[in-house]
Amino acid sequence: MTGFAEYRPGVARRAVDVQVRPAVNADLPACAELIVTRTGGSAEARRLRLEADLRDPDKYTVVAEVGGEIAGYALVLGHKISPADPPTTAPDGYYLIGLIVAPAWRRHGIGDLLTTERMRWVAERADEAYYFANLRNGPTLDLHQRFGFTEVTRDFTFPNAPLEPGSCVLLRARLRS
Repeated sequence: MTGFAEYRPGVARRAVDVQVRPAVNADLPACAELIVTRTGGSAEARRLRLEADLRDPDKYTVVAEVGGEIAGYALVLGHKISPADPPTTAPDGYYLIGLIVAPAWRRHGIGDLLTTERMRWVAERADEAYYFANLRNGPTLDLHQRFGFTEVTRDFTFPNAPLEPGSCVLLRARLRS
């Protein structure tokens, strides 16, 4: 099944012992499976892409682990505009992308923990963080709003992202004054 998490605002969170940490190679098969549950495609192809992400110093892959199980995955991606990009390309910076929490572990605060860790990592490198999302993805928009993300524009492109014009929003959070 692909798509966004069921949106259930106001549902109480349940406490759980979660370890949030940088991903390692042994985590990648579980991360790949999480990704393909939302996007479809090949788990093996996703795993290979995740291996490349781990080697890239402008990317940070983080996981949430509960009782030895990977319950969530998220990524930070460093982006730089190239001369070939259209004028509406999103600005240079670090982007929080790919936040996925396994259905059985939603409503436990795992998305918040993964976002906190990614913002900590970005704050060591930059004064602001970016994020973009489909306007229909209420859970992630609400989560990121709690972290201070505000709308920049709805008229943008991002390399290799399948964004439909008018369906997504680009947001930014200031990390330092």
